[in-house]
Amino acid sequence: MNGSPGTARSPRAVAFLRAAAVSFAAGLLMGAVYWALDIVSPAPPLLGLTGLFGIVVRERAAHAVRARWRRRVPAVRDEGPASRKDRP
Repeated sequence: MNGSPGTARSPRAVAFLRAAAVSFAAGLLMGAVYWALDIVSPAPPLLGLTGLFGIVVRERAAHAVRARWRRRVPAVRDEGPASRKDRP
């Protein structure tokens, strides 16, 4: 893969790009609706972006914790000294 325009992308990258495009389109649509109805945004842009940032951070943190929880290896069980006597 040399990064040329015709190279294949990973399914994860394609899914991300698709989600980003849908989110952008939804934002444009809502902006058009607000403009058409002459409505002022209910929150200042900085406050809205801060809230979105918090949502993204929480989502990433939850994903990281969930992935770490799934990777935990079960503890090795100690059979005790009695079972060691029977082994050669």
